[in-house]
Amino acid sequence: MNNIRLFIAVFLSLFLSFSSYAKSPETSAESIGEYANGCIKGAVELKDGKNYQVQRWGNSRNFGHPELIDYINKLVSKAKKAGLPDLLVGDLSRPLGGSFGSASNHGSHQIGLDVDISFDFSSPRKSQYELTHPEDVYIVDTKNRPTKFFDNNRVALLYMAAQDPRVERIFVAPGIKRTLCQIYEGHDKSWLQKIRPWFGHRGHMHVRLGCPVDSPACVRQAKAPSGDGCGAELASWFVPPPPSTKPAKPKVKPKKIPPARCQALFKENNYN
Repeated sequence: MNNIRLFIAVFLSLFLSFSSYAKSPETSAESIGEYANGCIKGAVELKDGKNYQVQRWGNSRNFGHPELIDYINKLVSKAKKAGLPDLLVGDLSRPLGGSFGSASNHGSHQIGLDVDISFDFSSPRKSQYELTHPEDVYIVDTKNRPTKFFDNNRVALLYMAAQDPRVERIFVAPGIKRTLCQIYEGHDKSWLQKIRPWFGHRGHMHVRLGCPVDSPACVRQAKAPSGDGCGAELASWFVPPPPSTKPAKPKVKPKKIPPARCQALFKENNYN
């Protein structure tokens, strides 16, 4: 832990020297609807690059709004300048967005503004088999305790990922948030507001951008609570639920109906 704290001080001084952001690209793309019920027009495909590779968790899940592609490219560039290993990028969205299907664990990733960044790295470079049969590297275990992979590189990657002003949330396992709060004790923790605990997410961070200016039909998510989230809010994730004497009834989730514009877009393109 002391090594990580020392690394923070050195890393911050290096990072601040190149933490400016280029102007966002002007595009004709549009994100429509909600993050968990919508679609996207004009999505751009993310292909393997010089300092990153794209994992294939499913077919054609590597499309995003140009703002998201720009965000990923800038994150890759900053990681490279900071001396981090090459990055591994997971799921974005499908070509027209929409649901990944009932077999997927993803509820969101539907409007081209979500991306999973693996806690594994692409150094050494992955084979095509490894990219199409990806395996997670967990930085906390099933009891939310840090593993040996919770190191300087992952802390730096999380920090850099949160610095872009377009980022609204970064979902990670509760134990990751807790460990970051401990590491940054005595340092500036304001950036941790964007780091939100959520179930799963032990092997990757889920980065979510806010609605772009070119997307008036994009439904904005409520702002995250103020503060760094390291107090009672975080502690609540580690409180076991009270025992129930009533047998649990299976909850049937109502089927989501996509926005009318998305339905028309899907129909026009024979998109399932």
